Amino acid sequence: MLLRSAGLIVLATGWGLPATVSLAPSVTKYRIDQSLVQEMDASVAGGAKQKVAFKTTSFVTVTLADSAGGKAIRVVIDSIQGDSTTPIPPAVMDSARGAEFHGFVAKSGKPSGLQPSGNAAVAAAQIQGLLSDFYPWTKAGLKVGDSWSDTTAKTNSTGADSVTVRRVSAYQAIASETRESRKAVRVTQNFRSSVSGTQPTPNGSARIEGTGTGSGSYYVAQDGRYLGGSWQHQSSLKISGSFAPQPVPITIVQKTEVSTLRR
Repeated sequence: MLLRSAGLIVLATGWGLPATVSLAPSVTKYRIDQSLVQEMDASVAGGAKQKVAFKTTSFVTVTLADSAGGKAIRVVIDSIQGDSTTPIPPAVMDSARGAEFHGFVAKSGKPSGLQPSGNAAVAAAQIQGLLSDFYPWTKAGLKVGDSWSDTTAKTNSTGADSVTVRRVSAYQAIASETRESRKAVRVTQNFRSSVSGTQPTPNGSARIEGTGTGSGSYYVAQDGRYLGGSWQHQSSLKISGSFAPQPVPITIVQKTEVSTLRR
């Protein structure tokens, strides 16, 4: 299903304290609202134009704990629901409740990718794309005017499905604002991406490649805590294989909005 790769298209920080100081883990709950529109023009393969559009809402709990060289991050899915057009079966979303993802945040604030583990790992893998980008680069002590860039490459492999997304991002702290009744810095992110890989289809193996662009902004408290934000990412892809005389074009628009929940 192409939506797996669509999801791919689809934390906090070093605290600046001596290594001998150990802080209690920080726990924050988030709501993640996402929408995805995928359009495929299969007329070159004798088919018709197809469109899939759906929305999901996820509630997650994020725990950050001191670890050598940074922070260990654990994300637990409290619940996830889709609208009536969501292609992921409700049973899969229900079985993903309680699933865990683990990752790491370097002292610089750069997060690694989240990987499913523990209970309900199989179900978690099927919805991993929905969570892959919800937690951005954050760090304590950000000041207006700070800027940096980053390059990442992530590969999602499940069975015969293997898709790599390479992304180049530019970040800039542009304003001091109030978010969730806390002083925060707003950070903009602009990025471009490339996609390549293979994916099984009912008509045989398919090759996927293309490019994308995206932008958004998010908020970081002075202690480095992530306070939510929003992004939009648009991709132009082509899928090719023995089933089509010419590559089939696909466009994907994904929007993500993240907010914190009061405890």
